[in-house]
Parts: sequence; C-alpha cells; structure tokens
Amino acid sequence: MTANGGILKSAILTALVYIGIMAVGMYVTGHVAGITYGDPKMVRVLFYFEVVMSLLALFMARRIFGRVQCGFSPADLSGLWWMAPNFLILAALFYMALSAGGAAMSGLVLLIIATMCLVGFSEELMFRGIVLKGALAEMSQGRAIILSSVFFSLLHSVNILAGLPVENMLAQLVLTFVFGLAMACYALRINSLIPVIVFHTLWDLVQFLGGHFGADFGPLINIAIIVNAVMGAALYIFVLRKKQTGETSAAV
Repeated sequence: MTANGGILKSAILTALVYIGIMAVGMYVTGHVAGITYGDPKMVRVLFYFEVVMSLLALFMARRIFGRVQCGFSPADLSGLWWMAPNFLILAALFYMALSAGGAAMSGLVLLIIATMCLVGFSEELMFRGIVLKGALAEMSQGRAIILSSVFFSLLHSVNILAGLPVENMLAQLVLTFVFGLAMACYALRINSLIPVIVFHTLWDLVQFLGGHFGADFGPLINIAIIVNAVMGAALYIFVLRKKQTGETSAAV
C-alpha cells in the first residue's frame, strides 16, 4: 500500500498511463483499422485495449489502496434514491433502442455489451475510485471531485485521434466533466463504486446499441444529461457539502 503522502501522485500517474493507453487505442481505431469514432464497430478494436485498462485499474487499486473498492465501504443504499431519476430515463432509452427496427442479437452486439461492461468498470474504478480517493487523501472533498472530473474529461480528449471533429470533442469534454461531477457525488453519497459502475455501463451501452440499431432517442439523451447534472449538483449542495462542513466543525 502506498504511503499517504504518495497516494495522490500515484493516482495521477496511473490516470495518465490509463489515458495514454486509451489514446493508443483511439489512434489504432481511426488510423489503423479505419473506423471513425461513433461507429459501433470501433469496439472490435477497443475491446482489447479495455481489457488492458481494466487490468491496470485493478492492479493499481490494489497496489495504492490495498483493495479494489479504494476505500468505499460499506455501501449506504439509501443514497440510491438520488440516482433513481437517471435509472428511470435509462429504462426509457433502452425501451426505445430495443424497439428500433434494426434491433437484433449478433456477434457485434455481444462485443458491444462486453466492451461497455469493461468501460463502465475501468473508468469508474480509475476516476471515481483511484483518482477521487487519492485526491481525498490530500485535499478537500470539493477539490477532489473537481480533480477527478477533470481527468475523466481529459480521457475523452483522445477521441479526436479516431476522427471525432474538434468541435464535437470540445463539447464532449464539457459533458463528460459534468458527468464526472455527478458520478463522483453519487459514489461519495452511496459510499460504493458499484451503482455508478452499473449506471455508467448502461449509459454507454444504450447509446452504442441505439446507434447500431438505428434508434431515434429524440431529446431524451439531452434530458438525461440535464437530469444527471441537476441531481448531482443538488446532492453536493444539500448533502455532501453540509456533511463535510459538519465533519470539519466537529474535528475543530
């Protein structure tokens, strides 16, 4: 286990290596395999990189914190109510995706499912686990949440290597930063990575399946993003910030 003074440094270095692996994966996807970002077929390349990234996250979580959960335990399942609106919208999105005319099981669909499971697991373990918990060892809760969200957003900058237009990449940086803020708040409130891993996996999965099946989500994706941002902000303002203030006062 890493000494307290080196936890954040180790977490940041691990995140940079993780992002570097993803950068190579995106480059291979776009410039070697010739698959443009957004094409569901990109999982045929990214699956293998996601295996490596998941193993890296697992290894470093154990090395830095001594356990995979990175200090999240025991779970407070009452905090799941904060995520309920997001899961309801997800259910509607899945209904629309699976009701699309092109919905059918195939080898590509199975690979999409497997890849998104790895994405949800490794990204949450890395950014809401290793980076967030590493930051909490050396800074305030608010700054730790922001730092983990910045690195999560930075991860998506490498999508430009697979042909994502610059303006789309910049928009994605903003959206993933907001997503990261909300996920960090949920993880801290529930004291577990498992619900955010599940949500993240399903969120990416429904969008890939929707693209593959030709589903029309209309404004529902934007509504989901707004709801996620509002719930995450409310959770931080009315629960997490007050809790931290109370703990600081008690310590003084």
